[in-house]
Amino acid sequence: MPDPIDLLVNGCSFSRGPTAWPYHLNGVNVTNLACAGAGNTYIHNSTISELSKRSYDFVAVMWSGITRIDVRVNDIAQFKGSAYTSRYQSTHNDWPSKKVWPVNDQDYIEQDWVFGCGFINQEDTILKSKLFDQLYYYQDQPQLVQGLLIKMISLQSILKQMNIPYLFSYYMDYETELRSCPELYTMLDKNNIYNIQNIYDITQANDWYDEDGIHPGINAHQAWAQLIQPYIK
Repeated sequence: MPDPIDLLVNGCSFSRGPTAWPYHLNGVNVTNLACAGAGNTYIHNSTISELSKRSYDFVAVMWSGITRIDVRVNDIAQFKGSAYTSRYQSTHNDWPSKKVWPVNDQDYIEQDWVFGCGFINQEDTILKSKLFDQLYYYQDQPQLVQGLLIKMISLQSILKQMNIPYLFSYYMDYETELRSCPELYTMLDKNNIYNIQNIYDITQANDWYDEDGIHPGINAHQAWAQLIQPYIK
């Protein structure tokens, strides 16, 4: 049998946890930087940062919601009451059967990110900080769509420059929104984007929800892994 490939994964809550799709892929060693609540600035920046430190054979990114804004801060301890930080989330993606020695991939997660998903969900700690008030006040859908496209173009360029095979996907269908910026949209390499289906629609169509009634259950993750497995080689 061939040696397993080193796979770097990034995304939001749809890409993490013991039943998530990365752990149903065959022939891979997974390093998973995905964090619940993470947006696309975190995904873009932390992927590049990780690639500067360690080598990977393949990168799989499931881009998050367009409206999420992420910020790095100088003192993450100010947000210790919030679940919407990378520090908190890095302590909640291990489970008894997971291999965490000699390397625990959660130790690779940058500890100083605050996720705007907490503002969207009106979490008290995030609201009291007022960190996102002005960011959301002065930005709307057009600016956020353009920002995501530029992040995708930027990351694809770096991956191509480093000669690292990759696959992009979306956790739900926002192809229509991305097409609203046609000049930027044409710069995406569609050969490396899987958008035939998405894990959200698979979950909804089959009623394959997790216990929370929001996130995909194990059947949806298994189905998604089967769809993208041929591309990860």
